Amino acid sequence: MSKADSPEGELYQLDKNGQTTRLTNNNRHENNPAISFDGKRVAFNGGDESNQLTWEIFILDLSTGEESQLTDNNMIDAHPDWSPDGSRIVFGSFRDVQGNPSGTSDIYVMNSDGSALTPLTNSSWEDNDPEWSPDGTKIVFKSARNTQQSGREEIYIMGSDGSNPQRLTITRAWQSDHDPSWSPNSDHILFTRFEGSRAWFDVPNFAQDWGELTPWNVHRVDLNGNVERLTNSSEAGWGLILFSADASQILFGTIDWITNDQHQVIGGYHRLILMDPDGSNQRQLLPDDSHTGTLEYLDW
Repeated sequence: MSKADSPEGELYQLDKNGQTTRLTNNNRHENNPAISFDGKRVAFNGGDESNQLTWEIFILDLSTGEESQLTDNNMIDAHPDWSPDGSRIVFGSFRDVQGNPSGTSDIYVMNSDGSALTPLTNSSWEDNDPEWSPDGTKIVFKSARNTQQSGREEIYIMGSDGSNPQRLTITRAWQSDHDPSWSPNSDHILFTRFEGSRAWFDVPNFAQDWGELTPWNVHRVDLNGNVERLTNSSEAGWGLILFSADASQILFGTIDWITNDQHQVIGGYHRLILMDPDGSNQRQLLPDDSHTGTLEYLDW
């Protein structure tokens, strides 16, 4: 997602030669793109950026450009992801099991045509950011069900039917774990850990207080809960991460802040970084361009 050509935010496709193609063209905000395992379709959430209650789940066919809307309600539906066979979509939704608006999100699954909507979790605390394992057996997600504190998420896995949820990470102080992503053989999970000194969403004056709201660093956890830190920034923002299909590389997004003479943030460079699986050999994927100021969520 980038706002290079639109203040609302559009979806773009980047090929291996560095060529960028704009996929959407409207006055709606699109975000959280998820490419199907066969590479033919993209699921995403779209709506009014300033009113998340308008966010719905959509699918875009990359060969025809045809778009389908799968959900239609006055609740936040976001963070979709595909089952490996492309038949179902898992996502986070701020609704309860009766279909009423809820103050926290749960994990839902539906067929790729929007039918057979089914809740997978039913927690009074946040469950969100789901992703289906490549082997089809599990779903990873973040949750505050253990900390029972808004802004203190940890990484969980469960069966693809919602069974046997297990906590993999443990946070301390204001640490919070986000955007989990599976390794190709389904035995490791990448995630971003917020390591600031206050709640990650507490941003009334980010320009002044940004030092308390960073860093975000890339971590990896195995299915036994063994956590390894892969990046070691003291200031980085953001940090969505993904394995390459052959597990030889990791791609992540990061924000390098721009500060003035008073050490206040006045902007940031949103950059895509490639690194080896152990966190070494970090290098910028693309030179800075029109997308560098606004690029956000991505999939690979």
